[in-house]
Amino acid sequence: MHEEIWARQRMIADYTGRARYYKLAELPERQAELIRGEKAVVVCGNLLRAYVFERNLWRKKAESDLGEVREVTSGKDHILIESAAGSERITVAEDPLEKEVYFVRDVHYRNAGEAVFRSSYFNEGPIADFTYVSYKWMSRKMNQGGYPFSKEWSDYLATAANNRIFYTCSGHLYFGEAYLETELDRISDTEREDTELAHVFRLRRPVNGPLDLRYFWFFGKGGEEHAGVLSNVMWHLDKSPVHVPQTDMHDFVEKLVSIWPRSELKGEEEADHYAAHYFAEFFGQFKNGYRPPDQFGCSWLEYDLLKANEFYRRWKLTGKAEYRERTVKLLNFYLYHHYAGASKLTYPFHTGDFMKNIMPFCEKTGWGAPFEAEALDSLALPEMIFDAMTLYLQDETLFQSQYPFDILDDVLKLQQPDGHFRRLYNSDLAPKEKAGWISQYSETQTWIPALVKLYQATGDERLRAAYLKTAERCLLDLEESGMFSMGGCETDYPDFWDVDGYRTMLWAFLDLYDQEKDAKWLAAAEKVQLYGNIMQMGYNVPNVPGSFYDRISWKSRGMIATSYYTWPDYSRTQCTATGNQSVAWVAYLLMRLYRATGKAVYMERGIAAFRQVMLHRDGKSLEGNPHRDQILYSIYENNPQMDDESGLYKHSYPENSYSLFIDLYLYLGVILREFGGVSVDTRRKQAFGLDCVKIVSADWNKGVLVIQNELNRDHITSLFMNGKDSGKISFCAGEVKRISLAEQAETAGCQF
Repeated sequence: MHEEIWARQRMIADYTGRARYYKLAELPERQAELIRGEKAVVVCGNLLRAYVFERNLWRKKAESDLGEVREVTSGKDHILIESAAGSERITVAEDPLEKEVYFVRDVHYRNAGEAVFRSSYFNEGPIADFTYVSYKWMSRKMNQGGYPFSKEWSDYLATAANNRIFYTCSGHLYFGEAYLETELDRISDTEREDTELAHVFRLRRPVNGPLDLRYFWFFGKGGEEHAGVLSNVMWHLDKSPVHVPQTDMHDFVEKLVSIWPRSELKGEEEADHYAAHYFAEFFGQFKNGYRPPDQFGCSWLEYDLLKANEFYRRWKLTGKAEYRERTVKLLNFYLYHHYAGASKLTYPFHTGDFMKNIMPFCEKTGWGAPFEAEALDSLALPEMIFDAMTLYLQDETLFQSQYPFDILDDVLKLQQPDGHFRRLYNSDLAPKEKAGWISQYSETQTWIPALVKLYQATGDERLRAAYLKTAERCLLDLEESGMFSMGGCETDYPDFWDVDGYRTMLWAFLDLYDQEKDAKWLAAAEKVQLYGNIMQMGYNVPNVPGSFYDRISWKSRGMIATSYYTWPDYSRTQCTATGNQSVAWVAYLLMRLYRATGKAVYMERGIAAFRQVMLHRDGKSLEGNPHRDQILYSIYENNPQMDDESGLYKHSYPENSYSLFIDLYLYLGVILREFGGVSVDTRRKQAFGLDCVKIVSADWNKGVLVIQNELNRDHITSLFMNGKDSGKISFCAGEVKRISLAEQAETAGCQF
């Protein structure tokens, strides 16, 4: 043990000693240089080095061994290097939108092989503030090196990631690198030799013969969230196509709603709540499939109250009494039963015997970590209240009582003195500890939208004071804990990052901005999105030949990681890509962020997000599947936790596991109703095709928009001008149309 301690102290001392050579008053002797402001790339012998000028010293951030260098030439804006292995041209570029200056490395390999691209990186100290290798490996305040866990026994966990960007920062200085081409399958990995840290890109499959590849070096001043800036830079550079679903948004929602009757359950009366899952081939169980008779508590209540909102919308459209009756049934079941103690708050989870006893599920292992029967949960409960309040603000007659006034005082009791809400509460509304959770405050932010809605309904100033206090606490959390302040999710421990923490924080600040009209909250939402960008870092997931993804030419561009574990990236097995339908909600929130800021990257990312998960399955793709008649046959769906535990990741069989855990797809309908199938903003001179429509060109001077139907069938969608509905557009399969913006503006009642 003493030897281990001594060795560790020696490594730290070595690092500290070597660090003296990383910080120079003047750049070292060099053959060539490219200097832009406080950033410099220089060639020193056979090494390429990157320096940042900070606090009166040039600080080395990265170094690459160029091999045997034969000749170096340079000009004002470039460096040319001839080596034994090939050649390299280095130039400077700038992203004007992100104001990021970076360096482009065009590398020519005479005989590529694995085309190894290796960079040593240098932190300001032995511990990095933040490092990103893939969404399966991020760390804060840790020593860096190889992946922290050895998982040779489990081959569904890749030993290296396939993301396109690497990022690390310390002392508010950062280094990152990325590659451009997406047609080749690369491995992204880290290496550690003694105190030297390195990142490596290489080809998963070697190439015999010459090859040209483009890489980027990013470095400068910036912290953890600056990784999101680099993600935006990569987004602008990447011209690869976004996935085009096989169905449009309206059809997709109709298919979703059409299967609800298959999962109706009875609590107090028929069809007052719904099953969440259809189990198939889970740990060798349910060879013929199984849908439990009662899953109350397994699904988020909020999902069923999204159904209630959809039924109510359809009643307003059609006048069919059945839709209103279904709305009331759902509200009655979820709001007026299962009270926690003497309160009027509903337990979000009453997990039944099935979910308790199935190995290795819910309350026996980590999959159902938050599924605590007889406990209030600060993700599920406030989402349920929010959806109920959305209906209350439209029609109080749907409710048995003045619901917001019933729960107001109990909700306020849950807020802690510092503004936080706890993740779990006992029936007496006292905080409940969850063993093993680093943070007991996960999902605090989810209460903000619920408090805003309650305030709108009641006008009680205590609620406004409460949501502002919680918001200030969330801002402080972001400063203290970065992206990990956004917490965990429904199935993972809250010290890990998850898409639900990201989308609830983004949702909270957007609702605050809409309510308060204070630019402070919009700036907070944009900061959250910089962290969220880290989960959209430009994956290059190869399709498994013959798989469903491969047959529909699915693209991973815009992929949002669903959760973070301390394991390497296994998205390449094509299971987590669509594993969380929260992505549809994220897409809507990104579009709201675009509407507030006018920054096109938010709309573009939103479109990519929902298209990524809108995976339509036709009958042919399910031929021979024994569960075809029981599942939602027309929509691809998987439950990542079920797939993971049943070994389906390992065998790349995600499409053989199904659930009905998909009601967040209803946000596709919300997107259509608020933004249209084609969205045009003449003031910003921006146009976007959301609903399987491509913007071919936009001539703002002539007022002509050229758009194309990307479906191989007839298609009808809507066009919105400056946020107003301008009517429907009908297409034949693949048809291209010219649209007069002046005519559309007149129809919409707005100016062009």
